[in-house]
Amino acid sequence: MKKYNPFHLVELSPWPILTSFSFLSFALGVIIMVRSFYCTPFLFSLFLLMFSSFLWGRDVHREGCYEGWHNLEVTVGFKVGMILFILSECFFFLGMFWGYLHLAEAPAVEFGGVWPPVGVFPFDPKGIPFLNTILLVSSGVSVTWTHHAMEVGDFKSSLISLFLTVALGVTFTSFQLLEYYVASFTFSCSSYSSVYFMGTGFHGLHVLIGSVLLIICLVRFSYLVISPNHSVGFECSVWYWHFVDIVWFCLYLIFYWWGV
Repeated sequence: MKKYNPFHLVELSPWPILTSFSFLSFALGVIIMVRSFYCTPFLFSLFLLMFSSFLWGRDVHREGCYEGWHNLEVTVGFKVGMILFILSECFFFLGMFWGYLHLAEAPAVEFGGVWPPVGVFPFDPKGIPFLNTILLVSSGVSVTWTHHAMEVGDFKSSLISLFLTVALGVTFTSFQLLEYYVASFTFSCSSYSSVYFMGTGFHGLHVLIGSVLLIICLVRFSYLVISPNHSVGFECSVWYWHFVDIVWFCLYLIFYWWGV
């Protein structure tokens, strides 16, 4: 069929609607798990979400690598969509920071008129949070080196540095879980603990998503299906990872350093 526009009109696919319902069931599963400690709906929705996302990504990969539909106009659309998504996430975390600073600047009398509230012992900013900051900054450097090595054709160096980035991201997540385990407060202790777990928890979720994206890029690198002229997925993943780095730096300064 002859085309009269430079864009790729996708064929009918069940994966977008299935992924949407999977996200809805995933959110409901989280609520059920938190309130009643019943994990079956959460695990089932998580499996369904991963399954539909994998098949959707597989189709997109085939369209770009084997069918050649991802021309310049399509890749520009991918990049613009990623930029708009990152901007929306910026406003999400901006609201989180706004709420934290609003509570900190006018602490309630019921909390003792101080911030953090009486009885809440925050983390030492020179401990695990500082180590996690070093890990994420290092991962930002290594993923930038991956991008540079890929552009100059040094795929061995790019593969090694990308693997290092993924390892640093996994290590960051492990230390974040350790921090939650040794915390002296819980989600429901006070407004401080609620905002803390919401901010750092959602950032941790973004780290997990970014790690998955980089792992997918690592697999594609190992199969040599990423090149300087065919790297829009990798570039978007790099942008997302830098966004995660910047958000954590703001979290560290506001939640850990300034909030003590």
